[in-house]
Amino acid sequence: MTQLTTLKQKTHTLNAEIYALYLSYRDVRVKWYVRLLLAVAIGYAISPIDLVPDLVPVFGFLDDVVVVTLGLGFSYQLISKLVLDQARIQAYETLGGVAGSGITAYKIIGYVWMLVATVVAVLVYKMFFLGIA
Repeated sequence: MTQLTTLKQKTHTLNAEIYALYLSYRDVRVKWYVRLLLAVAIGYAISPIDLVPDLVPVFGFLDDVVVVTLGLGFSYQLISKLVLDQARIQAYETLGGVAGSGITAYKIIGYVWMLVATVVAVLVYKMFFLGIA
């Protein structure tokens, strides 16, 4: 087995795991705080805004690794094994036969960002215009 084949398999596994986390996020059996933790971890991973800019040597990338690893690690522990196993099966079925699965990932990321932007907009509106904090 060549290194390229191994890399492709690991990439497919990583894509399926991320999609399984998304499917778990959508499951009604998952608690709200686990959903929030998943949203923050994945949002921080794909966000161009960081706590420590990536231009700072070592620490710029280290904060990304720590925040995302801790967020996903805690999420894996908090999500029920049954929910996660069902989500993995569905993710492998969905990503296994679809060549254009990258489009699905972009849609998921776009929907998550729209959700985050909506929540922030509502909170800002309430704080400034309604005086509710």
